[in-house]
Amino acid sequence: QRKIDKSIADKYCYEVVFKVNGKDKEFTAIGFKNNAGGYELRNEFFKGSSSPKYVSYIDNNVPNKIKVFEGFFDFLSYRTINQNQPELTNFLVLNSLAFFEKSLLLMEKHQSIHLYLDNDSAGRKCTTIAQERSLQFKDESKLYQGAKDLNEWIIKAEKVQQTQHLKHRSGRRL
Repeated sequence: QRKIDKSIADKYCYEVVFKVNGKDKEFTAIGFKNNAGGYELRNEFFKGSSSPKYVSYIDNNVPNKIKVFEGFFDFLSYRTINQNQPELTNFLVLNSLAFFEKSLLLMEKHQSIHLYLDNDSAGRKCTTIAQERSLQFKDESKLYQGAKDLNEWIIKAEKVQQTQHLKHRSGRRL
């Protein structure tokens, strides 16, 4: 449903089985590991995390460039769109905007910082804070203008593409 390429999901995600509040029922979710050993957890009915909650920093040994995402589905969307491109950048998935200001020093270790934050007031606020701090920060949210985030944009783009394909096919003579 999120339009993430399976090979990308296989590379970065895990299947996590968990229980909530000590109840006997087990749940399964997509897990995206953070740097403190916890997981961001998502399934059709649940959005949460396991402890400890923290950022996910993917170090590709590229000291001059980092791409920063608010959530892991936006990161996976970016990787899906660019799956045939080499990873010539480091990645930081905040997993919560609560980690944005705490992560500024890590971000600023890079010469070029590309922000892929949500197109909402909280995402715009963080982008403004960063850009007032340094010209190193580039706002990439214009790429998915009209959508809440990068993942919503690729979902909408695929629906438009499917609709155009159907219109094209229905216009043919048999």
